[in-house]
Amino acid sequence: MISKKELLGMRIKEFREKKNFTQDKLAEMVGIDPKHLSRIENGRNYPSFETLEKILDSLEITFEDIFQNAHFANKIDIINKINARLINLSEEKLRFIFKMIKEI
Repeated sequence: MISKKELLGMRIKEFREKKNFTQDKLAEMVGIDPKHLSRIENGRNYPSFETLEKILDSLEITFEDIFQNAHFANKIDIINKINARLINLSEEKLRFIFKMIKEI
């Protein structure tokens, strides 16, 4: 399972790459060492709250943006979430979903 620290780092890296920023450029904008940013992106360090605010400002994103990370869930987590939703469906709806999945 991916740790919260790793998820945060992955999201920072994802947004940094969308902006076409290098680690050096973002680190300079935030006022931190590029090695520190690398450790944050690799999930080895948490940024301080102040550093996180500067990262978000530099990337022009919100706290909500950075913590939306469901797309990084691993396969088992995704299957468990799907199963949790399926458990309460009627048999008719389950059969319909099964037919859809078979066609994929």
